[in-house]
Amino acid sequence: MATVRTKKAVTAAPHPLRTSGNWGLTAYLVSHRDDLGTYSQTGVVASYAHEARRAGLVMEESCPSVHSHASEAPADLDDPGDASPNVDQLLVRLPEELILVLLSHLDKRDCLSCACVSRALNRIAIPYLLTRCGIKKPGSYCKLILDPLYRSKIDPLLALQHSIFIKEIKDLSFYFTRFGPYNELSPPLLRCLHLLRTLTHVEEVTLFFSSSKRDSKLSKDEKHIKEMVPIYEDLLNEIVLKSSKKIRVFGSDGLLGQFYDFRKESPSGKSSGGNLKSPTRLLSGIKDYLDRRQHKKTDDPIILDDFRYSRSTLTGSRVFLHCSPEALKQTQLTHLNIGTADFLRPPFSQWFFSMLQASNIQSLSFAFSHLPEDNEEVEFILQRLASVIPNLNRLYLFDIKPEVLSILIRWINMFANLQTLQIEPFIDVSDENFAELLETSNSTPLDTKEAPSTQNTTTSGLFSFAPHLRRIDAPHQFLTYFASISSSPSPPSEKDKRGSDGSKPRFPSLDMVHLDYYCIKHVKFDPHILANALRRIRPVLLPSPAAGSTSKSSSSSASIVVHLKFDTEFLGLAVAGRRVPGASTSANDHTISDIDCKNQTPDAAPRLFAGSTNDPASCPVDAADAPDSSQIDVSADIFELSKIEKLRLGLPGKRDDILQGKFDDKILILLSLFKGLKSIRLASTESAMSKVKEELSPLHSRVFKEGRPALRKVEVI
Repeated sequence: MATVRTKKAVTAAPHPLRTSGNWGLTAYLVSHRDDLGTYSQTGVVASYAHEARRAGLVMEESCPSVHSHASEAPADLDDPGDASPNVDQLLVRLPEELILVLLSHLDKRDCLSCACVSRALNRIAIPYLLTRCGIKKPGSYCKLILDPLYRSKIDPLLALQHSIFIKEIKDLSFYFTRFGPYNELSPPLLRCLHLLRTLTHVEEVTLFFSSSKRDSKLSKDEKHIKEMVPIYEDLLNEIVLKSSKKIRVFGSDGLLGQFYDFRKESPSGKSSGGNLKSPTRLLSGIKDYLDRRQHKKTDDPIILDDFRYSRSTLTGSRVFLHCSPEALKQTQLTHLNIGTADFLRPPFSQWFFSMLQASNIQSLSFAFSHLPEDNEEVEFILQRLASVIPNLNRLYLFDIKPEVLSILIRWINMFANLQTLQIEPFIDVSDENFAELLETSNSTPLDTKEAPSTQNTTTSGLFSFAPHLRRIDAPHQFLTYFASISSSPSPPSEKDKRGSDGSKPRFPSLDMVHLDYYCIKHVKFDPHILANALRRIRPVLLPSPAAGSTSKSSSSSASIVVHLKFDTEFLGLAVAGRRVPGASTSANDHTISDIDCKNQTPDAAPRLFAGSTNDPASCPVDAADAPDSSQIDVSADIFELSKIEKLRLGLPGKRDDILQGKFDDKILILLSLFKGLKSIRLASTESAMSKVKEELSPLHSRVFKEGRPALRKVEVI
């Protein structure tokens, strides 16, 4: 009878390897599931090995273990019950390549089911499933895009939850960009929380939310904030408990910040509650007063600062996120990347600033695009942030807007221990904005004895971080401004009057200046602007310590690296005319086509060389006719540019385009300005960032080294 039942089962369910399409592995395993929820593999391993060898999936010589298992299999392979009962040993000995071949014929749901069979299959199936989802190295970097339809799909987060081997992840990113309304974030946030609780260590965590429009209607339902605050609190505390060193938060405008309004200060110094004659505003003020009485005895400045915010609804209670005592004790945070405003306002502010105060934050990356439109609130937020990270030594700023320039300069000066300053504005900031800022700075000098946070003027004279600054990386507008401010005379202090030996270096520790010139968004390269920026920067650098030599006192030990970045067009020296304040210049003015570039000598605003030649790269720079001295001193510009030793070019193409010499002609035209180069680095702006450097072949690099005896190295990255 037993034999009859076995043949009947085999007839009803064909052998997994003989079914078309899906090989039926999961169906076979599920049909042998026991009461404990595990899967019985009796007969599966030996049958698969024998059938795979017969089908040519593996070679008999290269996989002796498969051959040995197959030889041990009974002759009648249609009867799975006749296989060896030692399934675990057979599964361990089965080649991983064979298992991967079998898994490749299953869909994601069946692969996940296979991962639940045994530890051996879990070790193989989960990484394979993550690879199919686009995650090749889950232990290094996991980008999890949360899906609203997660119940009907197998996503990487679900696969990680089923893994019993992947417990440590270096960089874990959660993307909530598919969730438009933020009132639907509760399920994905809870899924992220459950995943974090299954892990033992996560070094870096990123929370990326979809940016809401400022004019969109945001939820102000009281139930929503009371539901979400505990979830966010548990999630953030869990991130810290996993020994995370870096936290990044982007695009979260409108999470919960709409539940609080910022109160402006009245001229008397007290917070203004608006029109108190309004009954609604009056009742709201009374309720805020009663809520504040609960914390009237506190001396915590973070709690006191939150009193500047009131609830935006009349009946709303003041709820906040709080740090757990365990998280405050175990925090290892050293880096923070903020591209949001909500995490800097209630109800997140108490958790956020308390955690930063308890941590040793060394590095901060900050975006200005998501800050509130009210400059008074922006300044208040930035002062709070600077007060809790006094030991900051690296600051990276991006998405800078022209209207916050004066606030930005004052804020930077609050970090006295700053060693690395990197500024990369992606929003256009014109030269006129910095001209106005410089004029304001010179007319309202700052008393360096007072705390920068108490000043309402831009910084003048020596920056507070100047003695410690080692590296600055910024566009030429910022560097020109910094150099102009540092070079401006400041009132001498008592120490200076007592005595020093004359000129004192403004930045004594500075050893690297990285000047960025972005030729993007129809901005053309102008050699005069670059030369003028270099002339402003060099005098404030540290003089080289030449023993007893005064002839080299004007030189600098700090190296200057020039980075020219081009986006969609690379026109060589297709320059634009000089920008005159108040004069309008269209985007197409002074544009030279690619064809004209090859048949025209380089020219500086509007022409650098007189005459024409078929080979502009070989045209000697010194042979240029003297232009009108009332406009530009070309010889002085050429002399200044010839001092540059390191140049980096960001080109609008792929890495292969650079290696194949697609831009060589235009690069040579550009390099005719830089005769003193010692190294060149060519970088692709379209390809993914790669840290692998590759030197050009000797034959290819000879094209760039000809006429430049000092040039030693040409790299592509």
